[in-house]
Order: sequence, then C-alpha cells, then structure tokens
Amino acid sequence: MDVSTGDAAGLNPAIQCLAGIDEAGLGPILGPLVVAGVAMAGPGGIDPWDALAERVAKTRPKRGQLHVADSKKVNSGKHGLERLERTVLTFWSALRGELPDTVGDWFEQLDYDLTRVADCPWYGSLDAPLPRRCDRADIELGGHLLREHLDAARIEVLRISARPVDVAEFNAWIAETDNKSTTHFRAYSSVLVDLLARIPDRARVVADRCGGRVHYRKVLADLPSIHHVRVERERPDASIYGLQTDSGSARILFVSRGEERAFPTALASCVAKYARELFVEQLNTWFREAVPGLAPTAGYWVDGHRFLRDVDDFVRSNELPRDRLVRSR
Repeated sequence: MDVSTGDAAGLNPAIQCLAGIDEAGLGPILGPLVVAGVAMAGPGGIDPWDALAERVAKTRPKRGQLHVADSKKVNSGKHGLERLERTVLTFWSALRGELPDTVGDWFEQLDYDLTRVADCPWYGSLDAPLPRRCDRADIELGGHLLREHLDAARIEVLRISARPVDVAEFNAWIAETDNKSTTHFRAYSSVLVDLLARIPDRARVVADRCGGRVHYRKVLADLPSIHHVRVERERPDASIYGLQTDSGSARILFVSRGEERAFPTALASCVAKYARELFVEQLNTWFREAVPGLAPTAGYWVDGHRFLRDVDDFVRSNELPRDRLVRSR
C-alpha cells in the first residue's frame, strides 16, 4: 500500500497519497450515523502498519501499541472502548499537537455544527471532558511519540474528517429521498468532497463499500468538486473509478472490508466508531439519570426497542421530540 509525506500542496510527483473512508452506525435506530475519512501521505510503497510497527498493530497489539484495524475488532472485549479512544485521540494529538478539552470541542474541531443537535436535550452534556476513559497525559505523550515515528517514516497524516448525521437529519434525508442507500451515500459524499479538497493530484481513496451498492458513477458525477468520472471496474468485489477533480486527478476504490486493505480506511473506521460512541454515551447518561434502573443501549434494533419501551413513559410525559430520538428507517 502506498502512502506519502510532506505538504499536500507541494508534494513531489514521486510522492503518493492514500485516503480512506468508512462509517459506523448505519444499522441502529438510535444515535447518529457517522462517516469518517483519513488522508495520509508518504513515500510510495510504504505500508504504515509496517513502517509504524513500533507504535501501531493491525492484530494483537502489545503494550504501548495502538490498535489500528476494523473498529469492530478494536472495540471488542472489556477494554474495547479504551483501546478505541486511545487509538483515535493519539492520532488526533499527533495531527493537531494537542487534545481538545471536551467532547463538544472535538466535534467543533472536526467542523461539525453542534447546532444540528441543539434541540436534543440528551446531548446537552457535550461539555464532558476528553479523554473519557484514558489518561490525558498518556494520550498526549503517545501523540508526541507517534509524531516522532511518523516523521521518521516520512509519513504525514494530512486530514482526519468525520461527519455525524444524527437522527433528525437522517430522518429528514429519508423523507426527502425515500431511500436509505441514497441517504447513506449523501453522508459518504460529504466526507469524500472534504478529502478531495485537501489531497494532492493523483491520490487514491479506498472507501468501504456502501452496503450492496456496485454502481457509483452517477452519484460521483453529481458531486460539485468532481468534473469527470471514468469507470475502471464495477464488480461485486470492487468498484473502481478515475476522477477529475478541482485538485487534479484521483482514483477511488469502493471495496468490501476496506479497513483490512488500507491503513487510512482502518483508522477512519475507528474515528467513525469513536465519534458515534461519544454521542451514544451522552444519550445513555442523560436518560439513565432521568429513569432509575435504566440499562444502557448501543442503539441497535432489538435492544434499541427495549430501551425505547423503558423510557416511553418519560418521553411521553416530557413531550420529548421522538423524531429526533428514533430513526424512521
């Protein structure tokens, strides 16, 4: 896998850039869908899992290593959320030089407009401090050490992007399109456009496939920053396109298990999952303070409906906006 280094605006033609996109939370009925993207640059032929092996691992991380893989694997077991947080915030610290103070600060640094959830009382505590589970000093030290390893490998993290789509916005898009796949790709496209504006000419983007979609030419051609789309392959295993964009040319691959194939896609998977977990944590905290004995939920279909039954009396008596709490599809 090729990645590259240096200032994205002035990369040597021999230097290469790789970006990745993945999502978390398409299936649940509670909490946001989050799509995230990561762009990295470095010398051609470098695999970040190998080049950063002292600091990161794809499988079975040792003490002191960050786990960069499919977020489902990172966020597993008793300490899964702690591992996930450590991975995401350490890379964020390496990129930005410091950590945000609160959950809300991080979303603002991600350019997410918090007014989108201002009418959701269960998100009123986005001023909760970061990190949520790890030690702040440990994360900041880890970010410094990771920065040193990135520099030594001549790898640069150019961009970490995330686009939460909470329930109200998700439902509005469903009402407009009457199509969950179209709604899903709208969120994907916002992150893709963001990355394309910040990566150099001849970059590659590895995106995890959007559900069962195989054909992307038309939806790509409709994006404002893309001027021409060339179909290279459209098969169930991979859909590959050449793009002409405002920034030059790019190649995008929609593949199954993209997080296993490309380091930036794996890191994007972790960023998306962590962002969603922060929202769901705030939702659980708010409702559990109001409803004694309430068990927390991850928001998926069966347990999400259990949660809704348990809070139904409270929601009704307080006239809470159900269309901001529960997805329509």
